[in-house]
Amino acid sequence: MKRALLVLPVFLSTVHPVFAIGLNGQSGWQHHVEIYALALNIRGDSEVRDKSLDIDVDPKFLMDHIDMGAMLRLEGIYNDQWGYYIDYSFMKLSGTTNNLLSGTDNLILTSDIELRQGIFEAKGFKRYQYEFGYIDYMAGIRWWDNDIDTQFHRKDNQELFDELSFEDDWVDYLVGVRWINPITSNWTFHISADAGLGSDTSFTSAILTGFRYQINSWSDVNLAYKSIWVDYDNDENFAYNTASQGFLVGLGLYF
Repeated sequence: MKRALLVLPVFLSTVHPVFAIGLNGQSGWQHHVEIYALALNIRGDSEVRDKSLDIDVDPKFLMDHIDMGAMLRLEGIYNDQWGYYIDYSFMKLSGTTNNLLSGTDNLILTSDIELRQGIFEAKGFKRYQYEFGYIDYMAGIRWWDNDIDTQFHRKDNQELFDELSFEDDWVDYLVGVRWINPITSNWTFHISADAGLGSDTSFTSAILTGFRYQINSWSDVNLAYKSIWVDYDNDENFAYNTASQGFLVGLGLYF
C-alpha cells in the first residue's frame, strides 16, 4: 500500500482517446461516449509533506487495493470542424501496510490509508483534413483533486504514532495535436500528444497511440498505449514527479 499513496495522479490522469466521428462528412453535431480502463506501470518519486517516497507500481497492485472507480469521456464535433471533449475520472483506494514511513529506525508501523482522487478535463479542438489524414489542434485544462488520509500505529502495541491528512487540487493548462488516419472501413490509426504546465506544475506531457475498431454504426473499441510525464510541486505538502506507461481499452458508443 506504500506505493498506492503516490499512484493516483497518474493512474487517473485523463487520456485523449480518438474516434471516427466527423470523418464521414455528416453535418451537424455528432457525439461519442466512451467507458475505458487503463493499466499502468508507474516509476518516479514523490514527497508528501516531509515524507519522501519512491514509486514503483504495477497494474496488479492497483487492482488489489481499489474500492471503487469510474472513467468516462464524452466527445463531439460540429460539421467536422469544431469539437470538444470532457473527461471525468474517479478512484478510491484503501488498505493497510507496514513501514510506510522512513527514518523510524527499527520501529515497525502499521499504516491505514484511504486515498480519493477526481480528475476533470475539458478541451476544445479544431479539425483540418489533409491528404495524409485528419489533424486536430487542441487546447484546454485538466483539474486534479486529491484527498489523502493516513494513520500510523505502532505494530507492537497499536498506539497512534503519527497521522497524515491533506487535500490538494491544481489546474494544468494544455495544448496538443492529434492525427487520425482511417486505414480501412473498420480500422483507424490515431496518435496524439500534448504538453502543458500550471502554477505548481513545471511540466506535463502525454502521448497516446493505437487503433480503433468500428464494430457497427453505433459502437467501437479503442486499443491504445499511453505514456505520461508530470512534475508537480506545490512547495507545501505534496510533490509528484513520475513517468508512466500502459495499455488502454475502451468501449465507445455513437449518437
